[in-house]
Amino acid sequence: MMSVKDKKYAKLGRRRIWPSILVFVLFLLVCVAAFSFLMYLCAICIMGTKIAGHYEEAMQVGIVFDELMADGRSAEEAADDIQQYVVGKKDICITDRDGRIVLVTGDSEPNFDLLLQFDTVGQHFGAVADSKSGLVSGEAFGDMLRMPARDIFDGAFAFDDQGKTRAQWMDETIIRQDYWMQAPLKNSGYSLYVKCNLQAQRQDIAYVYILGFAAIVILLIPVVLLFVNTLRSIVMQRRMAQLIYLDTVTDGRNWLYFRNTARRILTRLRNSRKAFAMVDLHVERYNNYRACYGVAAGEELLQAMSGFLSARVGRNEAFARNEGADFGLLMLCAGDNEEEYREYCIKRVRSLIAELTGLRPEQKIRFHAGINMIPPYIAEDGKWYHVRKNVDVDELYTYANAARHESNENQEQRIAFFDQNMLGRQKWERWVEDNVEAALRNEEFQVYLQPKYNPSTGKLVGAEALVRWISLSTGMITPGHFIPIFERTGFITKLDDYMISHVAKMQAEWMIQGKKMIPVSVNVSRAHFAQEGLADHICQLVDAYGPSHELIELEVTESAFFDDKDILVETVKQLKAYGFRVSMDDFGAGYSSLNSLKDIPLDVLKLDGEFFNGDEDGVRRGEIVVREAIQLAKDLNMSVVAEGIERKEQVDFLASQDCDMIQGFYYAKPMPVEEFEKKVEEDA
Repeated sequence: MMSVKDKKYAKLGRRRIWPSILVFVLFLLVCVAAFSFLMYLCAICIMGTKIAGHYEEAMQVGIVFDELMADGRSAEEAADDIQQYVVGKKDICITDRDGRIVLVTGDSEPNFDLLLQFDTVGQHFGAVADSKSGLVSGEAFGDMLRMPARDIFDGAFAFDDQGKTRAQWMDETIIRQDYWMQAPLKNSGYSLYVKCNLQAQRQDIAYVYILGFAAIVILLIPVVLLFVNTLRSIVMQRRMAQLIYLDTVTDGRNWLYFRNTARRILTRLRNSRKAFAMVDLHVERYNNYRACYGVAAGEELLQAMSGFLSARVGRNEAFARNEGADFGLLMLCAGDNEEEYREYCIKRVRSLIAELTGLRPEQKIRFHAGINMIPPYIAEDGKWYHVRKNVDVDELYTYANAARHESNENQEQRIAFFDQNMLGRQKWERWVEDNVEAALRNEEFQVYLQPKYNPSTGKLVGAEALVRWISLSTGMITPGHFIPIFERTGFITKLDDYMISHVAKMQAEWMIQGKKMIPVSVNVSRAHFAQEGLADHICQLVDAYGPSHELIELEVTESAFFDDKDILVETVKQLKAYGFRVSMDDFGAGYSSLNSLKDIPLDVLKLDGEFFNGDEDGVRRGEIVVREAIQLAKDLNMSVVAEGIERKEQVDFLASQDCDMIQGFYYAKPMPVEEFEKKVEEDA
């Protein structure tokens, strides 16, 4: 789904395109309609002026006819004498009250079966058609108006073959219509009709065209201005879209463009039967690359990648830089089933990575990729012809990103496919990160103690403090589900402080209650040794409750010895000076350094339980290593603790080798403090 911000950007990208175009088209249509209507009005005005003139002439004839009739003349006599009083010869027709023709002059008469109506600007005239002259059709008037302007304006100059000027040619009649106009009479008992001749010359049409061209010139100015404004709006919108969709680092498309484009591709109906893959392509150690070669070189690398991917992305595909050195790709997958889709996708991603590695052959650049498959879409009714709905590109990419993080943790596997288990792990990590602070405040982290026994006497001689998270919402959470997360987030140092403080408090309570004092060891993570003044800090935590320092042993994991050795040696010396015992935990679990035993004044060596696991030959070889390690520790005045012991033969072997303490399920599992206290009492 599009976020509110994306919708605003998309709306801004579409702004002023279609409204400007629509306004321009509407204005153009209005101009065309106005021009056509103006031409029509001009033609009507010219024809109406002539018809009105004919009506005036008919009125004059009627006035003369009334005066002659008033002098006692008969209708026939008045008709004969009327020609003396009017200009030009007029054909007239006289009818009686019953509409019968009494007298008609000329060679035609009115056709009373065909009445005519003339509507001009502001006036209406009635007339009668002529019996011999047909009616001019509307098409004739249309052809008259469509007469080329070239024929009109070219006619103002030169002479034709008959010696007529073009001006005379302009006076030629092109349409003629005969009709009878009724002249109003004063109670004479007769009706008078005067024959009229309506003519349209070429010059009349010329006037219409001249007015039309003048209107075009007038209308052309706002049309041009509006057209220019529309073009400017379109150009501005395109520039705005380029800015909105521009990635300032690569000069290519940005993530907003990718989201919109990928969503449009995935929701097309023709793509519903196709499989796609959302890919998160990441440049490994990009910040280190920029630190070595400079920020500009880093951006040039991203620009080169963008140009390369642009050339490799085809139709129905998209790519863009997300952030940092991460690129998102929507790829079309070929094949007929899920296995073929995945095979095609991984081959193509490997090919892309191989070619991208060659962009800087002199510099080693590595890539990781996470792939989230998007299978063909089949609706609930089993049909293929439905579109994908509710496509969330960010969510699809997040899943690809989750797979890529899995590939980061496994250096051998640089391409990983997303599955729901990854999502579950990441959701769990997010839940842990969101709830850990509240859990610390609510003291949901409980101290569990695992006893340490002397294998020779079978007596309880010590314990290791282990943490258990008893969540108010989810119950017991074992360390393996949250300690690795704490180590990645750095929260492990807070947990260290919490455990040291609670062990110190527990020891102080035992002392006040007069209980048997048992030395307890507490883990200190390797991340803590990067903290300046760690020894003083631990002293403050313990001294806040006041137990003896000798009762608290601090366990350092073997991996911590591969960090800054000088700081580690100095910190251990300070802790020993304050009276704390220091041990190396999980000796043999990693790549042990005997130099560490030489340089660091440790008190205890804890042997990893893996020495005692494996097949018969492995166990035998492990016993040899354990025997030598115990002897080495004794020679260095160090106590030895073997952890992870579960069988009696292991106990017997360690006792024979003078191992000081054993910790494992053979004797006891980690237990709450109250249960441990009871076991101490029973052992006493």
